Amino acid sequence: MKLLKTTLLCALGAMSITSCVKQDFDAPPDSSKIDPYLPINAPISAVAEGALYLESNKGRVLGDTTICGIVIGDDRSGNIYKQLYIQDTLGGAIALVLDRTNLYGDYPVGRKVYVKLKGLYLINYRGLPEIAYSIDATGSTTGIPSSLISTYIVRGSFPNTITPKVVTIADLFSSPGRYLNTLVTLENMQFASGSNNVVYSNANSSTNRTISDCPFSGSLTMYNSSYSTFQAAITPDGKGKITGIFTTYYATPQFVMRDTNDVQFTDPRSCP
Repeated sequence: MKLLKTTLLCALGAMSITSCVKQDFDAPPDSSKIDPYLPINAPISAVAEGALYLESNKGRVLGDTTICGIVIGDDRSGNIYKQLYIQDTLGGAIALVLDRTNLYGDYPVGRKVYVKLKGLYLINYRGLPEIAYSIDATGSTTGIPSSLISTYIVRGSFPNTITPKVVTIADLFSSPGRYLNTLVTLENMQFASGSNNVVYSNANSSTNRTISDCPFSGSLTMYNSSYSTFQAAITPDGKGKITGIFTTYYATPQFVMRDTNDVQFTDPRSCP
């Protein structure tokens, strides 16, 4: 699939301008509002969709293309590891694989980033579009080395907001490719029986819990890392809305929450 050749402007958040108030000292400039406004020549969707044409666990080298998006998922809570998820205002989203921890310090949720793709790999990682530094014959990926991250990923303004798409389980299962790596909100949800009133993850291994809608039409696997800050927290028994990132693992739809603030189950449980 050919990428767009026209130059696009990444206008994913207006730069704020504030007046200066003279004090006893000059405060350092607020670099969080500075944006390089690099030219981009493809929306994220044009790149991400290309991964779905690849065989599972295969990749190809990318050309001289720059994309731009807002970080919708970082590693602050530990439920996401050595990855960032970015999404643009057109709805395209992709995962970035990076060989570094504590990424949220430089690339928190809400940070605009420009990604220079030349020389990186576009990968179909078990059905999920990703960008990584390399991939070997076994399908194992290598993240962008820590020393090179700033070469490929340029920070833009902060903060910016991506509004989650309100979807149903039926939406996710009928058109999974449309929502991969995107931030979504599901309403009228609850933890299924057996996944409620238990820890989010076992202490020694990452754990899948099940969320379902009520009235029931389907269920979805939720991935929880044993290294997350909310590992020992108890899953709620109520019903409500939940926000997270929709992914897939070996063609099995999967839901990744960023922290417990994404779970708003404030209504009484009304299904078994």
